[in-house]
Amino acid sequence: MLELSIPDDYTAVVGLTRLWGSLNDLPADGTGIFILLKQANNLMGKQLPPVLRDSVLGLQLSYFGDYPDPSDLVPSIIFAIAFFIFLCAHMFIYIMNYSRGHYFNISLCAAFYCLVRTLAFSLRAAWSQDITKGRIGVAGEVFLILAPVIPVSFNLILAQRIFAWRHPVKGSSKLFWYGTFLLFGLVLVFIATNIVAGAVPVMYFLSEVVRKRYIICLQASSILIIINSLRAASLLLSTFIIRPNEKEKHLYTYQPWWIESFGIFYYVKSGEAQKAAATFSRRNSNHRHAIRVIAATHHNYSMVEGLSNQRGDLKHNHSMLIILISTVLLVAGAILRCIVMFQARIQKDTSSLGKPIAMYICYGLLEVFNNILYLVGRIDLRFYKPDRLPNDIKYMVSVQPTANQSDVEVEYFDISGERTPIDNVSSFATEKEMTDDDDNEFRF
Repeated sequence: MLELSIPDDYTAVVGLTRLWGSLNDLPADGTGIFILLKQANNLMGKQLPPVLRDSVLGLQLSYFGDYPDPSDLVPSIIFAIAFFIFLCAHMFIYIMNYSRGHYFNISLCAAFYCLVRTLAFSLRAAWSQDITKGRIGVAGEVFLILAPVIPVSFNLILAQRIFAWRHPVKGSSKLFWYGTFLLFGLVLVFIATNIVAGAVPVMYFLSEVVRKRYIICLQASSILIIINSLRAASLLLSTFIIRPNEKEKHLYTYQPWWIESFGIFYYVKSGEAQKAAATFSRRNSNHRHAIRVIAATHHNYSMVEGLSNQRGDLKHNHSMLIILISTVLLVAGAILRCIVMFQARIQKDTSSLGKPIAMYICYGLLEVFNNILYLVGRIDLRFYKPDRLPNDIKYMVSVQPTANQSDVEVEYFDISGERTPIDNVSSFATEKEMTDDDDNEFRF
């Protein structure tokens, strides 16, 4: 009788998985886990043997943070609670500011970021109790990937405000904002690509060739995430490299002079922004078309209640430091995730960088520090710029009849309230042509 030589490591689980592979046209290992799970439940019931579950899990592609087990419950709950507290803190600051007429919508972005992080760790905690709940796991992974992109994006807006303060013309131009919108669009595209590339292999059976293509897609998107994380720092660097031209040095800017402090417990007085906007009805037209920028730090000590064309010595050092530290904290997780993606290992052979501890440090601890930085640094004050003036104030003119009814005298008021007549409407048209690109900027 012919006897077959069976390897020692050829267990019943190995035979069963190979049988399933043959029944499903020999897909690549680690793909179609949702389909396999359904077939296993039909064959063995809802409670699968741990040895079968661990064997199938070990063939999955290794991800940054690994797949959770019951030991992930406590740290996931801790970070979920921590980010929920930060969510409440950001919302408290936003509501306090809003009630005082100080509108800073980036605080809402920060709150939404904390909400996404809370959901991500909450879903991971639920997944840790039953690894076969694949749909919960996929949703949790999506939130884990999405969350760091949000602070990276509004860090870019904060960096743009520093750039626009130093370079009002360049920072508020249409070309600059069109480029910013284009980059935001590209970010959305590669986030969607990353989510699809991570979800499809676990939802459907794929051939080995197609599986490798999805891995390459994940690797490419991880590189793009690193580049995206560094954009705010590169914009700050360009603030130093590019010098203001003569036009920018003599250009009037509208800064929030009523902000007296960047202190942790400081809030602007109620209605100050609206009172400041109302004063422009008594000012010259070119004042009303001034470019809105963030407050120069030295105005906290020598306040000028009006417009300024003094750029100063770039004294927003602490503001820039907030962006740079935040960038470092966020890019650390992006780099480690990229390394894990390029290792392209399966779960049972994952490296130490792919273990949960690395993920909890980068996506948990470092981002906790990042939120503390936003709150203690009071980004809602440092990076606030005045709201747009109402159109009835911005384009205000007064018309008075003269002896010659065909002539129209248009008069403006300077900062001291003195009338400054302009001979005719064509002069006003010339003034209006001086309007900068402030109306075309991003509304935040």
